[in-house]
Amino acid sequence: MERGHLARQRAERAPSLGCLSARLFALRPQADKMPALRTSPLATSSLIIPIRKDLGTIESMKRANLRLSFLIATTAAVLCATTAQSLTLIRSHNVARIPATHERTGITFAQYDDPYSDFRNARYSNAGLLNERDEMKLGTQLHREVTKKYNLTDVGLDRVERIGQRCARASLRPNMLYRFHVIQSREINGFSLPGGHVYITTALLKLANDNELASVLAHEVGHIVARHSLKTLKQSQDYNDIAKSLGELTGVAGDLARDLGVTLGQMVGAGLLTFHTRDEEREADFLGVRTLPKAGFDPQAMVTMFQKLQHIEEQNSSLLGSLFSDHPDAEERISNTKYEIARMKRR
Repeated sequence: MERGHLARQRAERAPSLGCLSARLFALRPQADKMPALRTSPLATSSLIIPIRKDLGTIESMKRANLRLSFLIATTAAVLCATTAQSLTLIRSHNVARIPATHERTGITFAQYDDPYSDFRNARYSNAGLLNERDEMKLGTQLHREVTKKYNLTDVGLDRVERIGQRCARASLRPNMLYRFHVIQSREINGFSLPGGHVYITTALLKLANDNELASVLAHEVGHIVARHSLKTLKQSQDYNDIAKSLGELTGVAGDLARDLGVTLGQMVGAGLLTFHTRDEEREADFLGVRTLPKAGFDPQAMVTMFQKLQHIEEQNSSLLGSLFSDHPDAEERISNTKYEIARMKRR
């Protein structure tokens, strides 16, 4: 009975369940030494519920973090895929813009800023045109007609011949027999014809120093290298008759030569074989500026020559020959030439 009385006193002094739950974990080291408490199921659940609530909150946060991580990873993957696709499209677009003719040793190079990209890998021959033998015959006949239209002079001819032959030997067609001529004229002009004939006016000789004269002569040799006049002739409605006559021509006399002379005289008079497209002029500029250093001349002189022509055009355009009217704009030619000079220096 004394033992039962002590148990009741101990129960009356016991703290409430609320206090006990607050001190449960703090007193865990002494829990094993304390007498076991018998609690009702309701009291037990009151102890577990707060713990379950905390665990539920942690699990919710974990799931939220997982969802956030998954969202970030998915977004990053989408962005990477989009960027890769865009780069692929840009790369394929750029490659599509590169002409096939710009392939070197199996590698394709983009030539977006290169004004002469269309001419770099060009190969020149008489294929599909008059053969070289008939081209020489054509040049002889055309020169006869030029002498009827213009007054040729020996003034300055030695200088032109000396500089011109250096440019010709350094060109991409060095084996052609070139002949240089001077025309007495106040017009600043120059032109070339098939068969290696190049003409320069006395006015141009007075304007240009030796390097600048070389730039003009190298340009005209470039037209012969690229067979520009032969290509123009090929498009003429008289081409077949001219080609046949040249093939049968054995001299400068006779009815055949006379009839051919009449046809060619009309062409010379109309300037048919001396007018070129702007692309052909760009090609001749390209061939000319690249010839200059090989011939021992300063390529910068082509720039100063264009600048002189530009100045004259602004002051008195009547002094420029009609052949300059089909050339590209002077500013463009200056810019293109500077580009090529810089490119040559880098290589």
